[in-house]
Order: sequence, then structure tokens, then C-alpha cells
Amino acid sequence: MARFTLFKRKRRTRNAGFRSYKSNKLTNRKPFVPKKEMIKIKNRSRRDASRRSRLSLFLKLAGLLILIGLIIYALFFTRLFEMQKIEIKGSAETLEEQAGVREYLESYLGTNMAVFPSMKHEKVLLEEYPYLKGLNINRTFNHSLVVTLKTYEHRANIQINQEDDSQKFYVVNELGFIASIGAYNEQLPTIVMDVTGTDLELPESEEGLQVNGEIMPRETLDSLLQAEESFEARFNMQVLEVHYLKRARELHLFTERYFFVWIDLTQNVDEQLTKLKKSITEVNFYEADLDYIDLRISGQTGEKVIYKLSE
Repeated sequence: MARFTLFKRKRRTRNAGFRSYKSNKLTNRKPFVPKKEMIKIKNRSRRDASRRSRLSLFLKLAGLLILIGLIIYALFFTRLFEMQKIEIKGSAETLEEQAGVREYLESYLGTNMAVFPSMKHEKVLLEEYPYLKGLNINRTFNHSLVVTLKTYEHRANIQINQEDDSQKFYVVNELGFIASIGAYNEQLPTIVMDVTGTDLELPESEEGLQVNGEIMPRETLDSLLQAEESFEARFNMQVLEVHYLKRARELHLFTERYFFVWIDLTQNVDEQLTKLKKSITEVNFYEADLDYIDLRISGQTGEKVIYKLSE
């Protein structure tokens, strides 16, 4: 039998050694750990994570407290936010108001800008100057308060003819307040006021008309200018002047064809202009030479129009 052992096939393996016959998966298997020991390991990991979390929270709180302390110190114990300068911005017509605002705020120089109640002081100043459209107080980083005064837009020229045939001119804003005296803006419509027999005070004295004083109620100003705009839009004819008879409560529109349209302000203005529109076939005011068209009188049909031809 020994002779046949020479021809016996030998077992071959890829790797030498006893471990070559084992599965590769078995080599990656974790060592066995008892259940009790595993629980101890997990508890230890949780305790370590909890300690790290508490330490991180403590460091964050400490940093926050230090930051708050630095801010409080900078606010109340340094000159970092001290008010040192006041700058006023506004148009030329607000020079008096600018001086008043500056005088009011100068008493707060040297105080802390960070705790300065801007909105409160804006309200106080607007109550002092109600004819201003707005007043904004802004804080800057160069220890300054910047105050901006805003005025209402200019709306019309007012020409007042006095009994001695002299004239006085004013520019009024959208509130009916005087923006300037003795001025005339060609870009604005002109309202000629007849104040005969009224209580309107004309002299520019302490008791008379002054800048930012009311010369006409806002509602009246709006009515006059809306009537002018409505006439121009309906009839494609420019209005050169708006004549306002305060005592008679009448409006006379002086057109580019040099005739007047008389309107009663105590009645509906649109209805009176509609009446004029319907009468164009009777009164061709685009070609006829007229002195005036009177829309004040209402007939039984409500469409009576009176007019006078030029002589």
C-alpha cells in the first residue's frame, strides 16, 4: 500500500496555515462581551456626554454674561454713546423751526444716545410745529443726532387784491398754510382772492399773516383746485387764474379765451360743469367772444346757463 501513497493527491490551499480554512466573515466578528458589561459601558458613555454638555452650557452662559457686562459697561460707564452734536436738516422756509428744534435738543447734549427716546421727542416737537409734515430724529455713530424736517408740498400762489388796488402774493402748501410771503411760483396755479368784507387780516405783522399761518382752509383749497382741474379736463381749455370770492362763496375761472366761468361753491360743482357741457351747442365758447358764463342760477330743469357776449 505504501507504493500507492506516492500517487495520492495532496490538498492545496490559497494561503498557508490553519486559519486559511476559516471563513473571512469570522475574522471580523467582534469579541463577545457579556450583557452586564455592555450596560456599564453604555452608562459610562452617557455620563461622559452629559458632563461635556454641561461644561459646554456653562461656558456659553459665562460668555453671555461677560458680553452683557461689557455692553452695560460701555453704555453707562464710558463715553462711547455720548451725544455730542446736533445736526438739523430742512428747507429755507423752516429756518425758525430749525432753530427751535436745535434749542430744544441742546439740553440733551452729553446724555446717552443709546437710551435717548427718539419717538417720544418727535411727537413732542410735531405737537409744537403741527404744520410740519414730518420730523425724524436719527442717531449716528459719530455721536450725533440728525434731525430732518419735512414740509408739505407747495400747492398754489395766492394773490390778494386789497381795497387800495395793491396786491400781496403768497405761496401756500397743501394744508392752506403760507409757505412764503412776497413770492410767486410760475409752476403753480394762481388763486386770486377777493377778501372784501371778510375778517381776513392782511398785514404781515405779529397779528397778521405770517409764514406757516393759515390763509385758507385745506378743504376750500382742494375744492378750488379740483374745480380748475375738472374744467380743463372736460373742455380742453386752460384756466389762467382762479378767482375766489370769499364772502360771496363763488369761484370764477378765468380761461385762456379771456372769459370767466362763474360757479357757486355752495352747490355741486360737477353738476354745474355738466350743465355747461350740455349747453355747448347753444354757447360755442370755443369761438364766441364772451365776457362770462354764469352757471350759478338753476332753472326749473336745472340746466339754465346765462352768458354775456363781449361788446
